[in-house]
Amino acid sequence: MQCPRCQADNPERKKFCGECGAPLGGADGSAQPLEIPSDIAAARDVVLRALAEQRQAEEEYRKIFEGSVDGIYVTTPDGRVLNANPALARMMGYDSPQHLIDAVPDISKSIYVDPAAREEYLLRMRRDGTVREYEYQVRRRNGDILWLSDSATAVRDEGGRVIRHEGTVRDITDQRRAEQALAESRRQLQTVIDTVPAVINVKDTDFRYLLMNRYMARIFDVEPEEALGRTTNEIMARYGASKATSGDQRVLASGEELGFYEEAYVDAARRLRHWMANKVPVKNAAGKIEYIVTVALDITDRKRSEQETHRAREAAENALDNLRATQNSLIESEKLAALGRLVAGVAHEVNNPVGIGVTVATALQRRCRLFAEEIARGELKRSSLNAFVHANLDAAEQLVSNLNRAAELIQSFKQVAVDRNVPDRRHFNLADLTEQILTSLRPGLRARNLTITSDCAPNIDMNSYPGPYGQVITNLFLNSVAHAFPNNAAGELSITAREAGDDYVEIIYIDNGIGMTDEVRRHAFDPFFTTRRDKGGTGLGLNIVHNIVINRLGGRIELTSEVGKGTRFQILLPRVAPPERAELSLRAKRNNPD
Repeated sequence: MQCPRCQADNPERKKFCGECGAPLGGADGSAQPLEIPSDIAAARDVVLRALAEQRQAEEEYRKIFEGSVDGIYVTTPDGRVLNANPALARMMGYDSPQHLIDAVPDISKSIYVDPAAREEYLLRMRRDGTVREYEYQVRRRNGDILWLSDSATAVRDEGGRVIRHEGTVRDITDQRRAEQALAESRRQLQTVIDTVPAVINVKDTDFRYLLMNRYMARIFDVEPEEALGRTTNEIMARYGASKATSGDQRVLASGEELGFYEEAYVDAARRLRHWMANKVPVKNAAGKIEYIVTVALDITDRKRSEQETHRAREAAENALDNLRATQNSLIESEKLAALGRLVAGVAHEVNNPVGIGVTVATALQRRCRLFAEEIARGELKRSSLNAFVHANLDAAEQLVSNLNRAAELIQSFKQVAVDRNVPDRRHFNLADLTEQILTSLRPGLRARNLTITSDCAPNIDMNSYPGPYGQVITNLFLNSVAHAFPNNAAGELSITAREAGDDYVEIIYIDNGIGMTDEVRRHAFDPFFTTRRDKGGTGLGLNIVHNIVINRLGGRIELTSEVGKGTRFQILLPRVAPPERAELSLRAKRNNPD
């Protein structure tokens, strides 16, 4: 039967439409509508609309209830499940809401993991009549543990008694796991930065601490949690100190990492600490600075060590200057001593021809006086005149010979002395200079039963320093005399010089003395090393040789020696010596007058 009002189909013999409630026919069941009074019709319409709205609301609630992704429940205060939506059933591991309702007689015993959480839930319901986002753990049907966020309301009857709880729950297990993982990561990060022996902190753009590691907290004598939200100066004010914020301000101004720089401030123990710090800005997606990360290494001990090292270096430099001054003084003394020995030898050698000359001159003077007396007496004879003439000629020859010998010795010594006292470079012939030096040395050999020979190529011209070269030969000679021939043993010394290419000269000095042990040979050029200190040795002779050859003449020197097989010095010198340091400095000043 079709409704005359809404045209809905209805079963036969039904008096009212199932959709709109309109009468379907008369008493005989025909489709003719019944006549209804207007007041009853209006009331009927209101009721019908209310019923329709209720059905619509129920339908919408049903859709929400069954289609919600959150779990929806209705329970009694004592924990019996009255109703549940499919989402809650799936959440708890049941096939259907009815299965859940049948399987769970008391949620406090079979659902809640911690009974205390259920007690807290009921306490809030009795106190507030509601719970909002209350988090607790529940046990699923298979035993797995879930975290739920519960929001519920207590429903009361007309007498105010709570008859049921209606609420919704969200599964926040993944969220809690993420939060726990994040918390664990933060804990691990905090543990790591707390164990790092360096200052690590994070500040906001107002320079207030968001994070501080325990190492830094100890510097300020504060707990890390107490430092959060405070500035450095607020923390340091507790012990009357402060610190500039220029580094943080530079980061904000430039927006760039500062790179490591040094800074210093006073710690809680009022000790000045030095740091090597770096500050890095952390920006958001828009490029705006949100945080400032600071890392600083304590370099107090290093700075103290640097200062101590600096002081020690200054003291060492002063000591070295004093040592050099003393060494130079000793070297000059050694040079003067060597020159003194030359003077003594030359004086002894010159004394012989001069003494002979004096004797001859004295005899000639006496003979001349006797000859004059004979003339005065008139007794001069031809034989006396001839004898006087022959005697005078012989005396003159002896005088000329000995005076020439003395003049040669004096000239050689004069040239050597001039070269020693005026150490300027000049052109010279190596063979001639070597012979002059040996001439001044030979007088000291006769008493020692030693001989010295030279074999120098005659065409070696040098542009070098003759004085220092003479000092080298003299010191080698004196070293041999003092050490190579003990107990006045006889021996031989030799010097040879040959060209070594176009630019160098090789000089070989050899003695056939007792030689050196390996230990003595290794230390022969060391300053103040000597085996004759008990007899006045200074240990500077060969050190002077080494320094002059290397630093002054620009050459090289090598020593070979074996016990019982003598000693050999090989010297390689450039024909043109390098300029002195003073000369180089003068040239530099001339080239760069400013």
